Amino acid sequence: MPRQARIDIPGGLYHVIARGNERREIFCDELDYKEFYRRAMQTVAETGQKCLACALIPNHFHLLILRGKRPLSDTMRKLMTGYVGYFNRRYRRAGHLFQDRYKAILCQEEGYLLELAAYIHLNPMRAGLVKRYEDLAGYKWCGHGEVLAGGGGLIVRDYLLEHFGDREAVAIKKYYLFVEERVGRYKRGDYSGGGLIRSAGGYEAAAGLARWGEKELSDERVLGGGDFVASVLKELDAVVKQKVAKAEVLTEVAKLTGLRKDFIFKHDRTPDTVTAKSVYCYLMREKGGARGVDLMKELGLSSGAISHLCQKGRVLSEGY
Repeated sequence: MPRQARIDIPGGLYHVIARGNERREIFCDELDYKEFYRRAMQTVAETGQKCLACALIPNHFHLLILRGKRPLSDTMRKLMTGYVGYFNRRYRRAGHLFQDRYKAILCQEEGYLLELAAYIHLNPMRAGLVKRYEDLAGYKWCGHGEVLAGGGGLIVRDYLLEHFGDREAVAIKKYYLFVEERVGRYKRGDYSGGGLIRSAGGYEAAAGLARWGEKELSDERVLGGGDFVASVLKELDAVVKQKVAKAEVLTEVAKLTGLRKDFIFKHDRTPDTVTAKSVYCYLMREKGGARGVDLMKELGLSSGAISHLCQKGRVLSEGY
């Protein structure tokens, strides 16, 4: 069965998860954690996203991202590709570091934001890296300490704390108690998509409830109630219908660059060819709905080359 396309909506809240290939370590020592954290801070800032929670564990990571104008895929591609390059150089290795592609679950902010932040920030305890809740703030590769102490890190703490009160000191205390109450409550795989609905005992999977006769629309790419899932799918359908045809993209490339369409498909690296390919790749992704793998097959280029061309095409398009 082919993989479903990711749902990428401006302003969406995303729980992003990526694991090491064969569950191997992606962070071997403090230098690796520092390098990933540095890259995450830089990439999130450059692409206009907000990180509301994070946890780095030896063989995986969790990020809670509030998506800005730029596609989430731009952020994750740059972050993960850059880190893989660093990791492979440092350990003199080659090949895949991460298991398949990252998972990005679109989450219903109302009713889920705070639970997601707590779930992510308690990951070091579930992984056995921290034994006591009182020590969690000392785990440097988790956003919990940043929320409590503040100071220019990866986490946009004000966005999270405003849900606990107007006064910072009070909000911090309420956040701390909120997370503490959830120690030991979550299981691995909670808040990982498929739809949830609130019940007397907490949250239950919508797909599971359907087996008992209760109908609740769900989608593995979405975390939220049936109404939220329905609204997301409706918006996604509208976006798909707005995608323009390839012929229109080709015409727009020629109009923007002043170059003939055949430059896109030339097999050379002259400036004109690179310019035409870059604008084409960017517009096909943004307006034509093309996936990276589609462009790879069409142009006979690697994933890294397509990523580079898309980034270059975005800059060029904005400059025309």
